[in-house]
Amino acid sequence: MPPVSRRGYQLAVVNITALALATTVLALRCYVRAFLLKAFGVDDWLMLAATVFFALYCTASLLGVSHGTGHYVADLTPEEESTARMFWWHCYFTYALTMLFAKMSIAYFFSRITIRKVHRYILIATTVITIISSFSFFFACIFQCWPVSYFWDKRTQSGKCIPDRIIIALATLISAINLLTDATFALMPAWIVSRLNMKLKSKLALVALMGMGCVASAAVLVRMPYLHLIGSDEFLHDSFQVAVWSSVEQGLAITAGCLATLQPLAKLIGHKLGLRPHPSASWRESDHPGSSHRNRAGISVRTEFTHRTEVLDDMADGRGATAGKGDPPELPLGVIAYSATGYSTSEEHLRAGALPILDEVSSKDVERGGRNLREGSKISRAFLGR
Repeated sequence: MPPVSRRGYQLAVVNITALALATTVLALRCYVRAFLLKAFGVDDWLMLAATVFFALYCTASLLGVSHGTGHYVADLTPEEESTARMFWWHCYFTYALTMLFAKMSIAYFFSRITIRKVHRYILIATTVITIISSFSFFFACIFQCWPVSYFWDKRTQSGKCIPDRIIIALATLISAINLLTDATFALMPAWIVSRLNMKLKSKLALVALMGMGCVASAAVLVRMPYLHLIGSDEFLHDSFQVAVWSSVEQGLAITAGCLATLQPLAKLIGHKLGLRPHPSASWRESDHPGSSHRNRAGISVRTEFTHRTEVLDDMADGRGATAGKGDPPELPLGVIAYSATGYSTSEEHLRAGALPILDEVSSKDVERGGRNLREGSKISRAFLGR
């Protein structure tokens, strides 16, 4: 084997760092979802699959470094060049599968917090585009040469390959699609949360937390100017930047996608260290008997409000009120209008008394309030795993 080049060392450091960070955050995610919340779901399995393929990608990349990736062709024997290109070929399709499963995990996560049909249609369209583009790139990379082994071994056999310009164009198209899907996943949380009755500070924090999965687009933007180097005669040397930023992109996609699920653990650690009150401290059962329950992670969730909301919904439908036809429904004596002003990703603060007692409320306001509450509840359940 040839000595590892300077570029090879740099690529190895990036691969090891990205993989270590991704696997660490994934392990924390699995702990939160499987042990704290006991709600290991489909999105968690998808992210686990993405990490497995990322590990395979990094393994192939590191083996390629040990056999000549980063060197000029003149510095390698024909056997060394052939072996290094073979490991590069493995990196192509493991990259495609890593990004496919990571994007599907993020999309499935968002599907659990959407109520409006337009959100669901956008998610479905984004997911379909991701699947089609990923599999197109996957098969194009595997069968870009025929026989397949002709990609790395052109000395002992005859064959043909797809022109490099087509692979470059396809890689550019995939990068553009990744940017589009990342932008969708970044903007959708803001769209969903903007209609909830929450404080602006809480909305901004929730949007930032939910939109973390899009940060991989930064690596995509940096990599795009180097994609033309895939067709270079000095492929193993000149494709260095493409390899580095592809590793960064995958590592960021997995890490950011997992960070969005770790707030319950962060709050629990903060409580253990005495840095913040217990997650359920804002609700004392002595003050609100029978109105809350606590999960294994010690996170208290208010449930009484759901019942009150159903009462209002019944009134809006004419089932819970005796008012005449066409009259706006009236709140029962003593019932206080509630406002979901304190949703967070790890607990629900459903505060009574947020609004004054009302004599009457329109059915449209009741319907809007119920819809906002349901959206807020789905967001909370998505992070709580309930």
